[in-house]
Amino acid sequence: MTLDKDQDLKALFHDPLHMPDADLTGQVMKKLYAERNKKERFFVKYKVGVLVAMGMLLTVSSGFAAVKYGVLKNEQGQAVYEVKPLKSAPPQPKYSEEDTRRIGMSRDLAEELLPDGSAAIFYIVPNNPNKQTDTRFKPFVFNDVSALRAKMAGMPVKILDRLEENYQFQDAKVFFNPINEVNPPAPDEKAATAEKLRKQAEESGKDYAMMPIELSDDLLHLRSVYKHGDQEVAVTVIKSKDTFTAYVDEKIDFRQEKITVNGVEMLYTQYLDKDGKDGQKNITWNIDGEYTYQIDEFSKMSKEELIKIAEAYLN
Repeated sequence: MTLDKDQDLKALFHDPLHMPDADLTGQVMKKLYAERNKKERFFVKYKVGVLVAMGMLLTVSSGFAAVKYGVLKNEQGQAVYEVKPLKSAPPQPKYSEEDTRRIGMSRDLAEELLPDGSAAIFYIVPNNPNKQTDTRFKPFVFNDVSALRAKMAGMPVKILDRLEENYQFQDAKVFFNPINEVNPPAPDEKAATAEKLRKQAEESGKDYAMMPIELSDDLLHLRSVYKHGDQEVAVTVIKSKDTFTAYVDEKIDFRQEKITVNGVEMLYTQYLDKDGKDGQKNITWNIDGEYTYQIDEFSKMSKEELIKIAEAYLN
């Protein structure tokens, strides 16, 4: 079982999508990618096999198509990003009480012992009759945009120093798959690792053992935060070669529009508060059928301002 600090529902994709402490990312990732905080609104599933007017010279379609649950497609007409009601989400695994306790313990240990940008296989002694291991990992954390850009070198992901003139880069989290998820071990190898760790725990007199493993260069998702005073904008990029599905609770009141910015089809989402007034907004699009971008605003930005930011990522 693979679990990580910010992504237990793993990806994150919304900060009303920030993948799975469910963290794209982070979340959301049982194969759900989403990060849960009080701003979160989406449950995101990352299938492996989870943004004019004002007289500005922006290439935006004059009309829009209002949709309840939007879909973005590639040039071949295949869905690359879609929004669906939560009731249509596939059933999630049901854990026994023992599993729940074991998973919780491995999560707590990972939080305490793992540095940022690392991974490990944990063996938990109590509540583990089937001798299972749990893989846990933490994202790389960056406070310097140059260091972030260096880490992402070679990947077709655009990273901006600022959004517009006022929103400066604050920090970013980058999630990569552990190596054992990219190259899964054979059943006998996995069992041998579990037994090795069980013996280590027994010899040390501890109720757990851990074995550090590498993180691969297989990107799960990246979430960057930009701030202007106490106002915040988050930009999330999720990598997926298959359809990325965001499941939205039916109790959430929102409206979506399909718009086109510089030839790129996007979904603009407007949330409504309990009084039916405008709430937070986001804008989502996909590049090359593999990278889904989402911009979430928490600062009462206008639709036009969001679209202008999105255009910066297209240039």
